[in-house]
Amino acid sequence: MNAAASNRRLPVGEVLSAGGRLFVGGLPGIFPWILAAEIIGALPIAGAGGGLLSADLSRLAQPAYVVWLLFAICAQTFLYGMAILKLAQRDGTPVVSPMRQAIRSIPALFIAYLIYELLVVFGVGFAFILMLLFALLLGVLPGVLVAIIPLAPTAWISTALAFFAYPAVLERRGPFDSLGRSLQLAKSNWVRAAGVVSVPAIALLVVALLQDVMPAINMWHQTTQLLSQVSSQASVANLQSLMTHLDANQKAVSYPWWQAFTVLLSALAWWYAVAVCYVEYRNLSGAAAVTER
Repeated sequence: MNAAASNRRLPVGEVLSAGGRLFVGGLPGIFPWILAAEIIGALPIAGAGGGLLSADLSRLAQPAYVVWLLFAICAQTFLYGMAILKLAQRDGTPVVSPMRQAIRSIPALFIAYLIYELLVVFGVGFAFILMLLFALLLGVLPGVLVAIIPLAPTAWISTALAFFAYPAVLERRGPFDSLGRSLQLAKSNWVRAAGVVSVPAIALLVVALLQDVMPAINMWHQTTQLLSQVSSQASVANLQSLMTHLDANQKAVSYPWWQAFTVLLSALAWWYAVAVCYVEYRNLSGAAAVTER
């Protein structure tokens, strides 16, 4: 694979094709960096427990856990930085002291990613609250339609800022400058950028949903048990005791084989996202397009 200079910006299909080739070609040398980052994220010290349904957010109140969490995030940031630098090297860009450069990019990547996540979570959360409110007042359909209002700018922002990691690592920009650079690039052709970003975004969404499959199945079984015993234990004290017992059972259940499988899927999805967005970053920035010799 080499960098072939071209003033012609690739259409969406060619970007996805080049990203797919990069994804396959980089499995031996670059994917392990992403896999290591996702494994760290799945460790008990690194996250709140995996998917949305299995997350234990109460641990964030423990100072020692927060320290380990920050350490794990920095390690993940370093590994993703190394993956991006390896991508640049594979594309023919000279990189001096990649480990040192990856370490230097940790603050910019961390802060930019935090800002990006806060913007997306705020937009999605606000849309969800509006949907519930209007669904209760006017019905499900009006609730869904109203939720589109905050989701539209959220989708625009998430696409426009999706390329921040590359200027942060490869151009050595600060967090706000990296986000601004991503916005500048995406604004040059937002429709095409959105078409490219949406494909890995769907892959990441599918993996996120799969992470909650087993906890959701267990929660369903626990809930049916609760409902079956409500009639026989109708007192408030007994019901509270039963719910506490079921909650403890829910937290105690683990699925190591499923967790390992979803970690691998998550790493593959993120590696695909990094590869595709890298091609589009080079495409939008007017740099050499990634091609296969």
